[in-house]
Order: sequence, then structure tokens, then C-alpha cells
Amino acid sequence: MTTTPRNHPGALLCVDYGLKRVGLATSDEDRRLAVGAGWLEGLSGRSLARTIKKEADKRGIREIVIGEPPEDAREVGKVIDGANRLAEALKKLGFEVVRWDESFTTATALADRKKYGGKSSKPRGWIDEAAAILILQSYIESNPP
Repeated sequence: MTTTPRNHPGALLCVDYGLKRVGLATSDEDRRLAVGAGWLEGLSGRSLARTIKKEADKRGIREIVIGEPPEDAREVGKVIDGANRLAEALKKLGFEVVRWDESFTTATALADRKKYGGKSSKPRGWIDEAAAILILQSYIESNPP
């Protein structure tokens, strides 16, 4: 897990990178609360980086948090490689990028959904969005304003 000091005030964008879907979350300007910002499917490489750039630009965001999967995660090598490439592409596009631990975020999202009676018949993207919220909230709580 790598942290970078906050050089940019304002909202954050978080990316939960996956091979099929990418979950998004954003924070308020004061960096106190993470909320869902949807998910992206079927994008990779430059098209994914450009789409995330559009989302960040729309919100005036300059700092992006990207989840760092645990070493025992499924297909971890491919996910880490993809997340690393995305981080580098976003840095080249002028964003400050922070990598943050995403251990157990998907499992927690699924458990919470079951605990509170949510139906799992919805599109699977909600899992990635919920994981991004948990990653970003963890980052916010570990780096108070």
C-alpha cells in the first residue's frame, strides 16, 4: 500500500479496478464521505483511462485513489498489472494517483447486501461500485483533512 500526501484540495475519485468492471466512487469536497459514482464495463487501456479522465474532469477532481488488491486475490497478477497501467496512464493525463489497500471490500459489500436484505438480481456492477466506496472511505478515514 502506497500513500501520497494530499497536494490537491477538493473531492477525490476512487477506482476499484477489475478485469470485467471498474467501480467508481467519489468524495465530497471536504473529503469526509465517499459515495458511489457508478461503474464502467467493457473498457480497458486508453479508453478506460480517457473515460475516467472525463468523469474526474466533470467533477473537478485532480486526485484519484486506485484500489490495490491483496496478494491472494483471484487473478491478482492480471488485476495488479491492469491497475498499474491505469495508474500510469492517469498520471500521464495529469492526475495525482494514490494506491490504497482494497482487501475484503468486495466480500464486505456482498455481506452487507445480504445482511440488509438486498437482492442480488441487480446488475453485478453494484458490487464494484460498493467496493470503490469502501476503498475510498477507508482512505478518507486514514487521511483526515
